[in-house]
Amino acid sequence: MRKLWKNRPLWIAAVLFALCIVLAAFTIGDRRVSYTDGLFRSAALPVQEKLYAAEEAVRGFFLRMFYPSALEEENARLKEQINEQAKQLAFFEDTARENARLTELLNFTDANPSLRFVTAAVIGKGTNPYTDTLTLNVGTRHGVSEKMAVITADGVIGRVSEIGPTWCRVRTLANDDMRISVTVQRTRDEGMYGGLVTLPDGSLGGKLYYLPDGADIQVGDVIVTSGLDEVFPKGLLIGTVVALDEGTGVYDAIVQWSADYDHLEEVLVLAPTESAS
Repeated sequence: MRKLWKNRPLWIAAVLFALCIVLAAFTIGDRRVSYTDGLFRSAALPVQEKLYAAEEAVRGFFLRMFYPSALEEENARLKEQINEQAKQLAFFEDTARENARLTELLNFTDANPSLRFVTAAVIGKGTNPYTDTLTLNVGTRHGVSEKMAVITADGVIGRVSEIGPTWCRVRTLANDDMRISVTVQRTRDEGMYGGLVTLPDGSLGGKLYYLPDGADIQVGDVIVTSGLDEVFPKGLLIGTVVALDEGTGVYDAIVQWSADYDHLEEVLVLAPTESAS
């Protein structure tokens, strides 16, 4: 008797399970009921719901007790499904960001129909603390040659310095050897961009020099390509003046380039009309 009392939870569960089976048997069959039967069943509905909940609890108890492997398999399946959905979400987000970047490039080319270009992906970057070189996945087979300009919708990136059949290396504005003929957009004064200098906040900028005597250069002035070097078409964005020479006479101003080298993935290589794609 004491053993039976100790197993009281199990006996209660068994009784509830039996009651659920009896109740289910009464509710199966002819669906056409009398008005009195309808009232009875409506009154019994809350009890039936509680019995159903108890039945589910008992079923779960027996599953956990006698079929733990089935629950483990179910958990593993659900985890795998969640991981797969997370991968799909990451893929969709990455695709959306790529589409946004490509749309930006497309808008830029639509606004500059005279530019002929080859679209390229960045497949390598220089190991320096700053990105002074890039490697692209296009080369001579795609109509690319040395000294071609490389740009994005944000502005000038650099120019092709080395090339192979299916790749090329680009010297960027962050390279100390880079030189570009430029114009101050506001005043139309022409000068030269090139050579690195460290900004007060520790970031890098390029030197602007060879401006005419008395040139009215100011912080915030926009610097664009002049087209005089026959490499970069006229009017491409270089960057913005962030500081002026403090009387050293080495340069006229410091320019912070507009392109974001840390997040470059796609670029445009400007090509002659006959080799553009």
